[in-house]
Amino acid sequence: MELNNNAAILAVRNRESLFVLYSQATRLPFVTCDEESFNDQAWFFASEEEIKEYGKALAEKKYATMGMKYEKKNFGQLYGILYAIGVNTIVWSEGEARQEIELEKLAKQADFSKLEEAKRPLVNPSLELSAIYFMQEMRRPLTMEEHQENGIRDLEEELLANLRKSEFYLPMSPDPENPKDPKKVRFPFMKDKNGKVMQPVFSDIMELQKFSQGKQLRMIKVPFVKLPGVMIPNAECFVFNPLGINLTLNKEQMEKLTK
Repeated sequence: MELNNNAAILAVRNRESLFVLYSQATRLPFVTCDEESFNDQAWFFASEEEIKEYGKALAEKKYATMGMKYEKKNFGQLYGILYAIGVNTIVWSEGEARQEIELEKLAKQADFSKLEEAKRPLVNPSLELSAIYFMQEMRRPLTMEEHQENGIRDLEEELLANLRKSEFYLPMSPDPENPKDPKKVRFPFMKDKNGKVMQPVFSDIMELQKFSQGKQLRMIKVPFVKLPGVMIPNAECFVFNPLGINLTLNKEQMEKLTK
């Protein structure tokens, strides 16, 4: 059963709240590619019960998902996330009715073209989208043969190609002993449960903001090929978008990819 497109647009716009399907593999909206139109879709649901039922069907295919509730006041932030990750349509599900809606019919994409290049916030939608598809597949508990049947190698190649041609935010903080000296800075790091030191980098402004809440950070834009030159001495790897796709690449992998 399908809703009229205009009716579906009005239904979403007039909601006080809605539920968005998220992937536990990426901590971002779960994305599907329509087999006919090849649209990259996010999934919106009218009720918590409906999203749970859809999640059960995906669990049978070994996808781990969860529902995120968005209030109307945060719809703008939600649409910003969808543009940042390369989604171009949403599927609205209400009862037994479903309707695909173009994202631009719900919200216009922010235009940063008039800003000076140095002041434009960094976005990498093609990179984010390829990373989402790869991680959603790679983090399913399947055999490697099953992953290969699902095209994991093609997904990986697309992700690596997008990594190589992208820029990233590298955060830094003032040196506590010389806080006013712009040449003396410290690069933040993280540790995993085993104590491995990881240096975080970010593909876009929203991923950086997730990390920097409450922290006084500056940032520079660094092309992927130049990242090995700014790895801190005790880091064992870079971690890309640690609060999102959480992709780690060690020194050896970075060297191979940047040659």
